[in-house]
Amino acid sequence: MHPWRYAHASVLGTAHVASGQPCQDAHAVRLIVTGQDEPLLLLVTSDGAGSAAFSQEGSRLVCDETIRWLEMRLCGADAQEFLRAEDAIGLVYNLRTLLTNHAEDRGITLRDLACTLSAAAVLPDRQWFVQVGDGATVIQPVGGVPSVVFWPDNGEYANMTYFVTDVPDTHVHAVVTRADLERVALLTDGLQTLALSLRDRAAHAPFFEPMFRAVESLPAVGTEEHAQLNAGLAAFLDSPAVNARTSDDKTLILASRRAPPLSTPTQVRSDDPSVEPYPAGVRVP
Repeated sequence: MHPWRYAHASVLGTAHVASGQPCQDAHAVRLIVTGQDEPLLLLVTSDGAGSAAFSQEGSRLVCDETIRWLEMRLCGADAQEFLRAEDAIGLVYNLRTLLTNHAEDRGITLRDLACTLSAAAVLPDRQWFVQVGDGATVIQPVGGVPSVVFWPDNGEYANMTYFVTDVPDTHVHAVVTRADLERVALLTDGLQTLALSLRDRAAHAPFFEPMFRAVESLPAVGTEEHAQLNAGLAAFLDSPAVNARTSDDKTLILASRRAPPLSTPTQVRSDDPSVEPYPAGVRVP
């Protein structure tokens, strides 16, 4: 398999543009090498609650702390074994303590920082996934098709979900898998109607395929081409075609270690020269 390459972006939704609110989504990506010389891919997304006054601070803190916690647990001096599903409870408690302390320092309530969480720790032969609330993680093994790890947890009522700040333990979803994964994607709920087939409760493969192929055409991360692809992904998420379907903030992380395609995916440009290119062929259900 080739090294991991990835693209990622968080963009402000049109509803928040109209109301003057900031982007309440956040994300983080890190690719490191463990003490056993294994590549470890860490991915995190968080969506701040629209009703929480400072949820953009909560989502940013949750992403940064989750990356730090995962790196410490898996690559720290005392790292000995991989994570277990039940470790997700410990992560959420740690995040809640961090948010509580931040709220006290800011003179605000814990609820003001409410946000969701999706995270993945991916080693070559084993993976750990956790989710609190809505959003989704999509994975694809070698020779397989995309699938959703956890279906968005929207609770009993419409427009309801769970947040790190007060989620009951029974709604902290976690799993350890042992698969030969070649593709992973994380997304927040602003993209659920585009990226997921709600009728089939499955990933909408035509949405992901052209964008994964664009990631796979990258020579490496940290290059000029990588920066351009990130900019193109952000432009696509903020394009009229996407904004016509969702007014929410949108975050998408795409990671692949599949071999590059035989030809570079074509790019599409808007008639507006200020709009960056984005992958062609994306089909919206």
